[in-house]
Amino acid sequence: MTIRNIKLSNFRKFGEVEIPINKDIVILYGDNAQGKSTILESIMLVTNGFSPWASSDEYISTDQEDDKKYTRIEITIDDKIFSFFKNNGRRVFQIDSKKTTPKKFFEKTASTIFNPEQIEILMISPSKRRDFLDETISVINYDYSDTLKTFRKTLRQRNAYLKKLSKDFYEKGIVARNDTQLNFWTEKFTKLAEEIQEKRVDLCKELSSDHIRIEYVKSNEETPLQEKIEASKKRDIATGYTNIGPHRDDWNLVNGMDIKKFGSRGEKRLSIGKLIFNKQQLVAKKLGFYPVLLLDDLSSELDKKNTKKVFDKNFLSKQQTFITIVDYKELPKEVIEKAQLIDLNSFE
Repeated sequence: MTIRNIKLSNFRKFGEVEIPINKDIVILYGDNAQGKSTILESIMLVTNGFSPWASSDEYISTDQEDDKKYTRIEITIDDKIFSFFKNNGRRVFQIDSKKTTPKKFFEKTASTIFNPEQIEILMISPSKRRDFLDETISVINYDYSDTLKTFRKTLRQRNAYLKKLSKDFYEKGIVARNDTQLNFWTEKFTKLAEEIQEKRVDLCKELSSDHIRIEYVKSNEETPLQEKIEASKKRDIATGYTNIGPHRDDWNLVNGMDIKKFGSRGEKRLSIGKLIFNKQQLVAKKLGFYPVLLLDDLSSELDKKNTKKVFDKNFLSKQQTFITIVDYKELPKEVIEKAQLIDLNSFE
């Protein structure tokens, strides 16, 4: 897949902007706060359906009347125009000006982003590590998004009922482990939880390589999930919360050692980099085409030797790549020579 044109309306700092794309390597350069990362964000929204930085309507320009706020992203991919609208909270997807479903909109598009924030987030936040797996699976299998939504709704409903039972426990001393409604939500939760864990474990195996391994860590450890949740019912009632399941799972990066615990900052940077590039190869294998690669201010996190590794011409030739950087001259010369240079300082 190749992006040919990007048109933004009321998207973050951009009121109206159009950027023709004519190369497979695109370098967006300029001072901070000029919108380099915003352009990558727009590509993510159209190709994957989510922003790497924001949720809800945070990316809609605030310089509009409250009752008329909208945003529009229009990206030409190969020979089709993909349009994403958000108007008063309602999302609309179009291909060549015809409305379509989210599934059809995203089935032939994908992108992978790597930025400095990911290094910190993936090392610090278990929830973001889970999100990384879930987002990757959703790119490969759009139906997984529906499974996740149903799981989260079921978890909320089970937790809401657990809070009611918790109140009875503390006020009346009743431990309702065999409550009919609790059993109903537990059975539904367990079925979805097992499906999610299975897909995450499979993904971790597929993302692992000779150079880096991903170890999935279940909150139920080696015990079958159904047994562990059943055994945890009394604790769940006492806390008013579901303590076992994929929402409490985690994963570790291992390269002869636990990178998160024992790796230096440099080792963490390179390990996350390897993980992202393994993801790129896997998604290409599953979808039959390479996702657009988005490298956001990556060189600021790497020394010259490792910058050359990341920007290896054989790797970059596999997909269209967008690179953001303050000064493009910091990039390898052979990359600059083949790239389209876009100066964001000139955009108003």
